[in-house]
Amino acid sequence: NNHVTSSNIVRVVELFAGVGGFKLGLEGEPGKPSNSDFRVIWANQWEPSSKKQHAVEIYAHRWDMRPNDEDPYIFECNDGDALVNKDIEKVPTEEIPNHDLLCGGFPCQDYSVARTLSGEMGIEGEKGKLWNSIKRVLEESSPRPKVVFLENVPRLLNSPAKHRGLNFTVILGDLMEM
Repeated sequence: NNHVTSSNIVRVVELFAGVGGFKLGLEGEPGKPSNSDFRVIWANQWEPSSKKQHAVEIYAHRWDMRPNDEDPYIFECNDGDALVNKDIEKVPTEEIPNHDLLCGGFPCQDYSVARTLSGEMGIEGEKGKLWNSIKRVLEESSPRPKVVFLENVPRLLNSPAKHRGLNFTVILGDLMEM
């Protein structure tokens, strides 16, 4: 593994990477000099409902990543950093490199205010259940990352409407248990 191992570099894994918002925020603008101590060494983005993976194309283009010769669903930079365009639920944890920080914006559609309250699915929804992928990576990583940095929409704190805050309570409970 040719990833940075210097103690002053914070090795980051980015789940549900989208077009690279966390990478942009942590590393700075691609192609510009940066004094950031963060380096996203591995990222994952996959949109199950779409044949065309627009977010991956933008991410790979923005950071000058090319498809791997052996696996066209893996994009790499010259320095070995990778973007994996596969269903995270099917990516074995041992394929994710050791990291100090796990970040991700797990899909918010099931918590979004764009949905009606009666249509919210929360943690049980098709996208909301992806919390379980984050939990699996955290539980199975050895060593575990020192920091977890997650973002989501405001309604996450209040969903489901009938049991206000239950979904967030489940997530916090899982984190505290780990």
